[in-house]
Amino acid sequence: MTSRENDGHVLPFAQSTPPTDALRTMLSQLIHQVLETEFAGVVGAARYERSVERRGVRNGYRTRRLTTRVGTLELRIPRDRDGEFQPSLFARFQRAEQALVSTLAEMYVQGVSTRKVSAIVEQLCGETISASTVSAMTATLDASLAAWRARPLTAKPYPVLGLDAHVERVRREGQVRSTAVLWVAGVGSDGYRAHLGLWLGASESGASWRAVFEDWVKRGLTGVQYVVSDEHAGLVQAVRRFFPDAAHQRCQVHVQRNARDKVSSPALQERRRDRLRDVWAAATRPEAEARLARLVLALRDDVPRVADWLEQQAPDTLAVYALPTREARRRLATTNSIEHDHMAVRRRTSVVRVFPNEASFLRLGTALAVERNEQWLSRRYIPPVTTTATEEALMPAA
Repeated sequence: MTSRENDGHVLPFAQSTPPTDALRTMLSQLIHQVLETEFAGVVGAARYERSVERRGVRNGYRTRRLTTRVGTLELRIPRDRDGEFQPSLFARFQRAEQALVSTLAEMYVQGVSTRKVSAIVEQLCGETISASTVSAMTATLDASLAAWRARPLTAKPYPVLGLDAHVERVRREGQVRSTAVLWVAGVGSDGYRAHLGLWLGASESGASWRAVFEDWVKRGLTGVQYVVSDEHAGLVQAVRRFFPDAAHQRCQVHVQRNARDKVSSPALQERRRDRLRDVWAAATRPEAEARLARLVLALRDDVPRVADWLEQQAPDTLAVYALPTREARRRLATTNSIEHDHMAVRRRTSVVRVFPNEASFLRLGTALAVERNEQWLSRRYIPPVTTTATEEALMPAA
């Protein structure tokens, strides 16, 4: 006999028009191939293969329904005699979707949902979600995600950190309030990046960022030598307090935006933009400083206020020259990579619009961060960062 599992919900946004049978067939064949390959690795032998390395015995299949963007698939999951095989495919790709489903369902159960949210939940889940089902689903998920947020950071040093924040609407203290979501991505000494966690704060204040840094200390973060972020006062103060020897890079994109807002003339905006890009394209910091001095001098007559601002603020965008390679400098002069993840988060959170509590956002945001980390493992972000090389780059010229 085969058992039927109806809890497989992946890739939630169903199409408005029925997909073709061909697409369903192709996806089904691909998933079955992945399942068979993984199962063969677990039992130590392919189907009908005799092997002295065999570690298990096949015992038929069980069926499982999986809802995807191209429709519902009927899958046959290989089963071993001891019942130990659990496909990693579902755990890997289901985590973020399970968080989204449970977040929406929680709104439904708590009575704070609208007719639209109710329709979305039913579309995602294919049936009405009971309070007990939601409770069981979220309890297991929340425990694993909380463990991830509290995991030690002692496995390797993280010489590079990227910090940024965005705002979500969350119901807390009896009202719907704008809530800061603080994100931190680190680049390890091996050149691979990873989200180190995410935190919620009443605002992007110094106190909120200090709580983030204190959490890192408790979890054993070491080796920080370079931090890129916006010039938020509380954030910069926290960097200087906890990592006084680290170079702090002000995001060049944020500076471009700030400078643009200080000039009304389109011609001057374009001129200033191109000259700033020329400053940042310099091969060395001394050359960049020389180009910046020439830019400030050229702007002094037409827009002295902008010239004064650039003279004071733009040097903070040159800490990137502390990084030893051109590739690292290109990728880490801005917070663009973190903002790209913010866009992915907003595409998902826009479905919810207002989170019923902080736990519901943490559930979804953490699941997306874990999913992103798994994707980042497939490719090194920058060349390995050796402590010696970075420390030498940070030393002032003789």
